[in-house]
Amino acid sequence: MRHSRRVGVAMAALGLLALLGGCDRAPAASQALNATVDARAAVRVSSVRNSAGEEQIRFPGIVRPKERVSPAFLHAGVLRERLVERGQRVEKGEPLARLHNPALEPALAGAEGRVRELDAHLARLGRDVERARTLRERNLVAQEELDRLLSEREATVQAREQAVASRDDARAQVDEMTLRAPFAADVADLFVEAGDFVAAGEPVLALSGVDGVEVAIRVPVMLGARLNAGLPAQVSPTLHEGRFQGRISSVGRAGSALVPVVVELDPDTRLAPGESVQVSLSVAMRSLLQVPLSAVQDPGGHAPYVLALTDDETVRRVPVAPGRLADGWVTISAPLSHGDRVVVAGQGRLQQGDSVRVLP
Repeated sequence: MRHSRRVGVAMAALGLLALLGGCDRAPAASQALNATVDARAAVRVSSVRNSAGEEQIRFPGIVRPKERVSPAFLHAGVLRERLVERGQRVEKGEPLARLHNPALEPALAGAEGRVRELDAHLARLGRDVERARTLRERNLVAQEELDRLLSEREATVQAREQAVASRDDARAQVDEMTLRAPFAADVADLFVEAGDFVAAGEPVLALSGVDGVEVAIRVPVMLGARLNAGLPAQVSPTLHEGRFQGRISSVGRAGSALVPVVVELDPDTRLAPGESVQVSLSVAMRSLLQVPLSAVQDPGGHAPYVLALTDDETVRRVPVAPGRLADGWVTISAPLSHGDRVVVAGQGRLQQGDSVRVLP
């Protein structure tokens, strides 16, 4: 019996000692666990990169004929007849319209009459000179008479040359009373009807050439300064599928904030004048820094910034000026360098100088 009691007391004592030992180890284990937990904020980062050397930029444009003209008469008058209709195909040199001017045809008739008169006078003087030479050889007429006839004939020759020039000018003006097509074209529009008075230089109709088409676009001034003739371009119709190759044929000067640019298309395209298209240009861009859009804090505010990391994983706040956005990346102007790390997730309550933990 006594032996059983002694065993029980021994067992109880051992249990108490074990309990006390466990209580002593619990704080030590807790302290070890706390020592292994990183209390720093966890973030994800991305590297600052340089923008691409070229950028595809699209502009709306309208297809138009390469050759376009609105013919006009050089003189005023009444439109006697119009020889074409809207939409008609005409060939080079084909008459389009005729003008009536009562002053031009009489002027031509008078100039032609003056030339005929001088021709007759020259023929008579020629006979008189030959007769005077014959008589002079026989000493039957004075030398002064022969010299006078020669001088008169020379003056008449000069007068005839002036009369011929006047006749040609009058004939050209009469020819200008018939308007002719300067190249093969379609009649795009008509502005004057037969019987209407037409002022000098007033367009009578509009012609659209059939030899190729081009696209006219307008680009910002800063972009226009980086474009030049010969650069390739791609043209895509707005209302149907297709993609056509072209090249810039001319770059104008800005009359306002936009620069006119003409894109010449390769032959054998299926684009019609007046069709709406999109023109894609590969433009060489100045290398700029880019960061993911998610890295920019307060992008629409007055003081946008990014959180950059130092080598020891410390946060520093860097003000930025956002620029163009493309494919989730935004160009920035900031005191950063290519390869610098910026926080893209986990910004939360981070402040200047906070130490962070970078997630893989």
